[in-house]
Amino acid sequence: MSFGLATVLIFFLVSGGVAYRNVTTLRDDNRQIVHSHEVIVALDNLLSSVKDAETGQRGYLLTNEPKYLEPYNTALADITSRLDDIAELTRDNPRQQARIAPLRQHVDAKLAELKETIDLRRTQGAEAALAVVTTDRGKVEMDTIRTQLAAMDREEAELREKRMAEMADAYSAALLSAVLSGLLGIVLTVIVSYLIRRAAAARQREEWLQSGQVGLSAAMLGDQPIIKLGDGILAFLARYVGAHAGAIYVGGGDDYKRVSTYGVPAGVNIPESFAPKVGLLGQAAAEGRPVLIGDVPDGYLAFGSALGQDKPRHLVISPASTDGAVNTVVELGFIRPIDERVLTLLEQASESIAIAVRSANYRAELQNLLEETQRQSEELQVQGEELRVSNEELEEQSRALKESQSRLEQQQVELEQTNAQLEEQAGQLELQRDDLERANASTQLKARELEQASRYKSDFL
Repeated sequence: MSFGLATVLIFFLVSGGVAYRNVTTLRDDNRQIVHSHEVIVALDNLLSSVKDAETGQRGYLLTNEPKYLEPYNTALADITSRLDDIAELTRDNPRQQARIAPLRQHVDAKLAELKETIDLRRTQGAEAALAVVTTDRGKVEMDTIRTQLAAMDREEAELREKRMAEMADAYSAALLSAVLSGLLGIVLTVIVSYLIRRAAAARQREEWLQSGQVGLSAAMLGDQPIIKLGDGILAFLARYVGAHAGAIYVGGGDDYKRVSTYGVPAGVNIPESFAPKVGLLGQAAAEGRPVLIGDVPDGYLAFGSALGQDKPRHLVISPASTDGAVNTVVELGFIRPIDERVLTLLEQASESIAIAVRSANYRAELQNLLEETQRQSEELQVQGEELRVSNEELEEQSRALKESQSRLEQQQVELEQTNAQLEEQAGQLELQRDDLERANASTQLKARELEQASRYKSDFL
């Protein structure tokens, strides 16, 4: 009996030790998986900050407006801390640590190139800055940064897969231990099974949340316009969390506009926009926290297909914010009650969604500036052509005027010669007139003398 009790005790001790080791392994592996996810998020945040810095630089180079340097200045303040965070998170991984120093060098080189072009734009103008940009030095550094971050990301992804496999092995061992322990005691089996299920549920919950964030990041990856980005976010969230309808609004300040819908049939009356504190959407945007609605009344968000339409029974309105400002509001409709994991996922993804929307808005503004610059360049080319034609016409008119002036000068010389001749002829005419006047006077004198002589003669006779 004592031997049996000792055997049972040893078995329970061994089973307990095995169960403890498995639970510890599950906990440690889960912590390591969370740690790997934190490293991946930190790498994504660093790449996002470098992109924001580059976006701010491009906006400033195009416009010479200091306000476009806001994302550059914000990113500049964040990049150092993000690099330090990555170095701290990977201190237990020598291979990752070996990549930190080269990564810092390339990030510093990229920031130096950005600062140089900004300083040149400020002091010497756009041509000097663009001359540096066209050397592709910044592009080479940016590509290298992406390569380094991608390598580190792959390293963490491989570690996470390895740890997940270890968790799966630990889970199998724990399950086997629970079955063996169950042969000697139902109570112990229940306890061990409960612990394992709880650990598994926690692991599955974390995996579900992590997979959701990774999938959402993939849906938001790339330089997407805001409408395509909204469609991608809604499509992924609806598919992943089991929503049947959804809408996403983007904006800030005094107005939020609808950019995408999911599962909503044509003709359904849903708001095109809303203002903060107006309705539940506005209240969620103003307060910056999710709003849950159960037993949805008529008139709310609807979904439908070719076979008919219906309305969700439950709604969640989740705002997304970054730097304390809400720029996106997501509304999802469900037929069944909403799982708390959905709320946790939306809260965890809030900043990522807000950053992606902010980046898309920055890209849209930059694209508009590029199009405006191209339009102005085309207008300047047209004006230049018109000016060239006008200059040619003016040159032709100038040549005609010079020829006309030359003819006028020639006519002036001829006129002066004619005037001189006329003056000479006038002088001769005056002399002739004087001679005629003297001749007339002499004739008149002779006539008076003849007349007097005639009167004397008459008187004499």
